[in-house]
Amino acid sequence: MKKLILIIFFSLAFLSCQTSDKIENVVVIGGGLMGSSTAWELSKYGQPVLLIEQQDSIYTFGSSFGEARISRSLGPNQDIFSFLQQTSVSETKNLIDFLNDGELEELHAMEDIYTTSPITYIYSKSRLNEVEELLNGQTIKYEYASNSEEAEEKFGMKISDSIMVIREFKQYSGTLNPKVLIEKLHKGISKSGNRISYNQKVTSLKKEGGIYKIKITNTKTGTDKIILSKKVVAAAGPYNGTLVKEIAPYFGSLISPKRLFLSFLKIDSVKYDMLTIDQKKKLKESYPVAYLNSEIFYSMIEEFNEKDSPLLKVGGHFLRTDIEDLDKVWSMDLTPQEIKWSKENTADYFMKLDLPIKFSDLEYVRGYSCVYSLTASEIPYVSHALINETDIDSSFVLIGGMSGVGAKGSLAYGLVAADLILRKRNDSFMYQKSKSALGTERLIKDLKHIAN
Repeated sequence: MKKLILIIFFSLAFLSCQTSDKIENVVVIGGGLMGSSTAWELSKYGQPVLLIEQQDSIYTFGSSFGEARISRSLGPNQDIFSFLQQTSVSETKNLIDFLNDGELEELHAMEDIYTTSPITYIYSKSRLNEVEELLNGQTIKYEYASNSEEAEEKFGMKISDSIMVIREFKQYSGTLNPKVLIEKLHKGISKSGNRISYNQKVTSLKKEGGIYKIKITNTKTGTDKIILSKKVVAAAGPYNGTLVKEIAPYFGSLISPKRLFLSFLKIDSVKYDMLTIDQKKKLKESYPVAYLNSEIFYSMIEEFNEKDSPLLKVGGHFLRTDIEDLDKVWSMDLTPQEIKWSKENTADYFMKLDLPIKFSDLEYVRGYSCVYSLTASEIPYVSHALINETDIDSSFVLIGGMSGVGAKGSLAYGLVAADLILRKRNDSFMYQKSKSALGTERLIKDLKHIAN
């Protein structure tokens, strides 16, 4: 009888944690913007790839959740973030062309993802040198108001002489929809013949004998499975630190997850209906906005309702708090102070726009606790891991530490990650500059810094 019980026990254990005999070529862990972009870029190269995502095919939480992110190109000369945004736009066009190839009609368009609109930047006069550097030799179309008189004349804004306003005008600058972009990336991956495995949470990642062992748990059934792979790309956002603790534990010290809040506000319907056509047009053309003060107030239009009234998404880039439980942070309610801050800053912006919308006219609809994965420099990593102080592990790449700036350049980050894992070269100056800023050279310097 004891023998029978032991046989049954080991049989159940075997069934609940099976190891596949197949060795995958590349496994990408994380099906958000970064992981999906990387898996697509690998698919575009004709590479077999498996994308693993712990959520279902429809995102319900995570840093990639939502309908709008600011997509902006304006930057100083040789700015890597401008390059990454413009490269991402170009790569998105390639994705759209691929999805439409062979179809009887064009089912996909850039406008499904991007909403082109002017982007408003507000600077304090104390940052005049930064603004002058930004505008010196600028090739992107913009308008600049250096004082209150020019702001009134060019934008119809009422501001003090202590601040300056810039507006960026460029196709596909405005906002992008991460939800739609992820859907199209997944379609591209599947159309390429590659696989996406949903509802699979990675609970262990190890490397043995040159092969990665990835233990995954099905979030619906609770069953475990081991996947083997020659190469791995870790793109699990704030979960990266825990994920790679046995492969590259130092990333846990270099990338710190922090909570940020997002408020969704609407304008009282009676008040909105009282606005003139010109006032409604002015409102729409004044979003998205980034007020580059100490907190960096930013806001964009998440969507319009059936009456064409906007739902405004509001956040503060530097209003960061610690996280006690990463799995539960996404469902945390906003505090009254956070809601008040959102309304106050939105009302202040409307006052600058000379629109008759006050604090009392703003209604809180809902909130969302988002997570930024932060690096010390606020610049992300797209890097190989290190075997020792100088030698790289060419079979492993981590993409993370997006610090809230990743969405606009998502496909560019994915391109760099795919090139690294496949050892592809791109000798263009800006590509190399970006790769150096994001990659192993930077990682080595950062590790030396924390060691000292």
